[in-house]
Amino acid sequence: MVKRIVTTSLLVLTCLVPAAPAQADGPERMPQVAGQGLVSAYQALNYDTSVRLRDGRAADRHVLWPASWKVCAQSPEAGTPLEGRPATLTVVKNRETCPA
Repeated sequence: MVKRIVTTSLLVLTCLVPAAPAQADGPERMPQVAGQGLVSAYQALNYDTSVRLRDGRAADRHVLWPASWKVCAQSPEAGTPLEGRPATLTVVKNRETCPA
């Protein structure tokens, strides 16, 4: 029984270790995240990228549960070198439509 607990614990720890980002040499570039869920967008960005969120409804709402939000627009555009700049994502709740 003890051996099974240790094996399970090791499995959990193995699953929690983040994979190294698959990047070529050179500056980090902004990925295409507009149209994705906010959780997926966070996963596509490098862990040390500063992210600013902007409410697409201009209601100044705060994102408390990222899984309930989607990305409508992004700045900078996909492929642009980030060079330490923050990424700004315009978001709305999943059930809402993106502003024009």
